[in-house]
Amino acid sequence: MLFKLLPCIAREVFCKSNFERTPEPEMLMEDFHSTSAYDFEGKDGVLLGVYYYQIIQMCGLIKIGDTVVDLGCGSCNLLCILAELNPDSEFIGVDLSDEMLELARKNIKEKNIKNIKLIKQDITNIKEIDNNSIDVVISSMAIHHLPTKEMLTSLFAEIQRILKQEKRVYLYDFGKTKRTETINFLLNTVTNEFVREDYRNSLMAAFTLQDFKNLSKQYLGGSIQVFSTLFVPVIIIIKSATHPLTIEQKQKLSLKIKRLNHQQSNDFKMLKLFLLMSGMRSLL
Repeated sequence: MLFKLLPCIAREVFCKSNFERTPEPEMLMEDFHSTSAYDFEGKDGVLLGVYYYQIIQMCGLIKIGDTVVDLGCGSCNLLCILAELNPDSEFIGVDLSDEMLELARKNIKEKNIKNIKLIKQDITNIKEIDNNSIDVVISSMAIHHLPTKEMLTSLFAEIQRILKQEKRVYLYDFGKTKRTETINFLLNTVTNEFVREDYRNSLMAAFTLQDFKNLSKQYLGGSIQVFSTLFVPVIIIIKSATHPLTIEQKQKLSLKIKRLNHQQSNDFKMLKLFLLMSGMRSLL
């Protein structure tokens, strides 16, 4: 895998970009087929290994009694696991897709989770959430759905508005690559045709690492760190300082990670390795 990645790294480092950011098609996640495919990948498919890497980091931000907002919660597969691991905190999932929220309600009910509330709203303008009322803001693979850079700016302003003075955030999203060849390489592991096309659209719609750095500094302050996968910033993480996991969390997460299939486990390990090489410490 690493050997095959070398030509992509070389092109990203030494060549100019050969494409412009392309916003995703409208209404991409408003039909049953699209949302069901995404939901499956988050439960048992290609997304699960990546989810667990993020959940470990998110747990390191959450304290007992916190209120946590998930921006672009989708069908809540990630949020359900996080809520189960932090039963003494409250979670709010925000999404604009009726189809996604319907799946989220189903998943929450099936798992009998009592500490998640759902809100249908634009993540750049969450009218139901008061100023300075939220302890932690998280987001996973949702920010690239925003159509314009102006809306990206509005998102960061909204995060600043709803967070309490102690800015605790974990934002995970795709970063814009320079080359379409890199995108094609990254699609090789995806076998589901719909998910493959959605993944391509997502990578084409990603914002740049510099966009995230500039807005993070402007709206969240200098204590927030911005990490990206080494050499090729295809994954970008914006996060505040974390605390150690509890013994119970470590035990539960270790058991769940051992149950990942080969591809999921490989994705987890590769993401952990590339982010560790760029300075992001693992909590497990």
